[in-house]
Amino acid sequence: MLKSQLMEQHKSNEFVDRRIGSMRKQQKENAMLKRIVAERVRRSKRAGKFSLEDEEDNDGGGFGLTHRGKAIDDTYTGQPQDETDIILSDDDDDDLDKVDTMLHFGGGKFDKSNQTTDGYYGASSTGGDGTRDMGDAYRSRKQELEERILHKKLLKAEKLKRKEDQVETFETMDESFVELAGLLQFRDKERERVEKSEKRKKGTLDADEMEMDAWDKEMKQYLFERKVKATDRTKTPEEIAKEEAEKLHQLETRRLARMNGDFDEDDLSDISDDEEGGGGGKKRKQKGESGGDDLGDSDDDDVMKDDDHEVRFTADGLVYIDKDGKVVGKVGEEEQAEDDVKFTEGMKVQGNYHASEQYQGKENWYDGTITGIRTDSAGNTLYDVTYDDGDFEEGMNRENVRPSPLSKEEKDQKTSEENEVVTAKKKKQKAKLRAKKTMPFVFEVPTTLDALHDMIAMHATTGADASLIIQRIHATNSVRLNHKNKEKMQNFYDVLLRRFIAVGDAVFNTGSGGPDLERYEQLNSLTKTLYRMSQDSPECAGSVWSRRLGIFQQAVAKRLRDVEIHSLGDACEGEFSAWPSTGMLLLMRALPHIFPSTDRRHAVVTPALLLLGQILAQTPVKTRCDVTKGLFCSALMIEYTKGAKRFPPEASAFLASVLRLYADDSESVHGSSPLPSLSHANNCPQLMDLRQDLSELSTVTDAGVRLSLEKDDIQSEMAPAAILVFTLRLFQRHLDIVGVSRDGSEREMFAEMTKSLLCIKGSRKDLPLPIYVKNVIAETARKSSSTCASDTKREPLQRRKGASAKELAIKTLAPRMEDPSRYNMSKDKGKSALQAEHDRHRREYKREHKAAMRELRLDNAFIETERRKAKNETDKKAKEKRHKNFAWLEQEQATMNQQVRMGGSLLSGGGIGAAKAKARQGKLGIKKGGKF
Repeated sequence: MLKSQLMEQHKSNEFVDRRIGSMRKQQKENAMLKRIVAERVRRSKRAGKFSLEDEEDNDGGGFGLTHRGKAIDDTYTGQPQDETDIILSDDDDDDLDKVDTMLHFGGGKFDKSNQTTDGYYGASSTGGDGTRDMGDAYRSRKQELEERILHKKLLKAEKLKRKEDQVETFETMDESFVELAGLLQFRDKERERVEKSEKRKKGTLDADEMEMDAWDKEMKQYLFERKVKATDRTKTPEEIAKEEAEKLHQLETRRLARMNGDFDEDDLSDISDDEEGGGGGKKRKQKGESGGDDLGDSDDDDVMKDDDHEVRFTADGLVYIDKDGKVVGKVGEEEQAEDDVKFTEGMKVQGNYHASEQYQGKENWYDGTITGIRTDSAGNTLYDVTYDDGDFEEGMNRENVRPSPLSKEEKDQKTSEENEVVTAKKKKQKAKLRAKKTMPFVFEVPTTLDALHDMIAMHATTGADASLIIQRIHATNSVRLNHKNKEKMQNFYDVLLRRFIAVGDAVFNTGSGGPDLERYEQLNSLTKTLYRMSQDSPECAGSVWSRRLGIFQQAVAKRLRDVEIHSLGDACEGEFSAWPSTGMLLLMRALPHIFPSTDRRHAVVTPALLLLGQILAQTPVKTRCDVTKGLFCSALMIEYTKGAKRFPPEASAFLASVLRLYADDSESVHGSSPLPSLSHANNCPQLMDLRQDLSELSTVTDAGVRLSLEKDDIQSEMAPAAILVFTLRLFQRHLDIVGVSRDGSEREMFAEMTKSLLCIKGSRKDLPLPIYVKNVIAETARKSSSTCASDTKREPLQRRKGASAKELAIKTLAPRMEDPSRYNMSKDKGKSALQAEHDRHRREYKREHKAAMRELRLDNAFIETERRKAKNETDKKAKEKRHKNFAWLEQEQATMNQQVRMGGSLLSGGGIGAAKAKARQGKLGIKKGGKF
């Protein structure tokens, strides 16, 4: 309320209703009476006597023409009236002179008395009878007006003279500015620039000069900063998905049209003119032959008919030679095949003029036009030709008529048109062939993993093609395009998870697969697609992951039960192992890239973390492959918990157990393994030989140590070193994530790992450690001692006490209702009722007074805050305006400096060099060495 009143205190958008009778308290009769009185008062004013309106009232307050103060109506007689009834302008507060009044309002007895004393127009200043006539008054007024006009002209002339003098002064100053500017060049700037450059090269600049150089450099950098222009708004995910789907559908429509030979609306812009090269000497196909890649289209076959031969000069002249070396025709025969030309009336031709009458069959060909065609009794066609020179010949045989030869321009035009047609046909053939070889842009959503594999086998040749198919399936059937796609895309999400596991298992067996398959790139692409689908529909993705994690947990439990039936073996040899497959572990690695792992409780990440802990704690370890998968699971748990700063005890215990496998006295240490999964390591030859195999390695380098989930790397001779180095690096990573806490709890957290690290002393001569491994162990020990060391002893953990009844009780917020008249304070005891009531009222008044003062203080504080906000807003606007002016001044100064640098006769001197020199000496109003 206070804020609204404060904001409207200077507003003028309210008005007070001053209409008569507008108040609700007044009765209707009183309101009408007041209105009548106000109207009578308004009409009684003398201003109404000079109104020219046509309205009249019964009360005599009408408006009309008057003469000598009397209305001109039926009662008007024109007789003079009493002088007291005349209204003169002198009686008003106007600025009219008495002369103007006499001229405008003359007549009556009053004028006669003026005529006898001073005359109509006042006393004469020339003497005589003491009166003056109208001419004297007019001449005096005219003289006064002329004097005023003359005075105005004089003032105008003086103003014009001052302006001309000012312009002459400015021109004189401009002419003398060149001489004055020359006096400002009191120093040699070029010499100073050279000296400063030499000092900069030698490094002898003082602090002020270095600071000014840094400032100049920064100012120049601002001139070359990229100016960012406003762009369109950021598109929503639905708009982006729609554009991508529309683009794919357009490409698929064009591909199908090209396959069917429909090129009506296709400009073939993506097809080059000569993808296979050209040249007349290149061997081409014969007319009747067709290759394996021939599309069999009639239009495409015509393209290659005339251009698949080589032109060669022989004894018979220029001939066409096919790729087999056979002569298929002579050059020019196609021009001589004139019998195939069909002549029509009105066609331009050449005729052999009177061929039968020529001497020795001499031919004379002249241009003409066919005017008639007929057939004789023998069935021969005869032509009537009218020559261009006006002559006429009838009944010409077919051999004496030939088409008119084309001009050079027509030949060129015809050749270009034929080339365009041939080029277009070639492009169409290439586009059709490419469309058949191109992968479709739109796919249906596969419902099973086998259907997806069949689709990939049909259209894909590399791993990149398989990833592209999956991406196009998602792009053209996204949930953002249509909510009805939710069900089939949820099913497709589960298919992709199974595809991910299958590719991961293939990585374990055969590795990446070379540049054609690139299984790791396929996994990366699948992860990105799963992430985008999770963003499209988080609920569907969460439900699919929850179901898949349930399947994983059931599979782990079944394997743990099967341990009692089947004997454990090496997974690298295809034997039974209780550990999950590599594809499942890689899928768990992709999980934190799809869902956030920092939430306290997550519907997908939390069950996955518990599943990893169960695998590490309960799954028995028998082979090196099991150790490698266990280290991978430990790394996953550390990766899951690093963002939330949590501590995974299963991962820490597994790392400590792996370190004990490399202890100097491993047989005495394995009995106290912190995890049950490694409690029977003494019975596993592969685990007991890790230290022995490590000591047999001649050289171990950082490049050669690589822990991988591929079968070949696990079975390599560098596997023992890779397992130990990876465990130590993971220990260091865990130390960096946890860090040093205030209570020193990291000592107990890493106590078991530290003990296991101390078991690797490297003192046995029969089992020496490589130098690289020793360095990594020493580095890990130093980091562990720096992280877990503390000068103060940590207090032991104490059991928390249970909450008391007072702490468990729910606090009540119900107010206590009491009667103030019956309430008696302890200080009112022993007082009379009257005195007690008096004191109670006094205390109540005091409380109310304090409350009012408190409210006033709060209001004052609020008003002051709002005032300061308004003041800051006003100052901000003024500051922006001032900064804008400063920027304009700096721009003008920069323009002047640029003109000075250009040299010539534009400007000289100037710049800010002098200001900088004065700034160093503190002669300007800025700090020494400061910035403008």
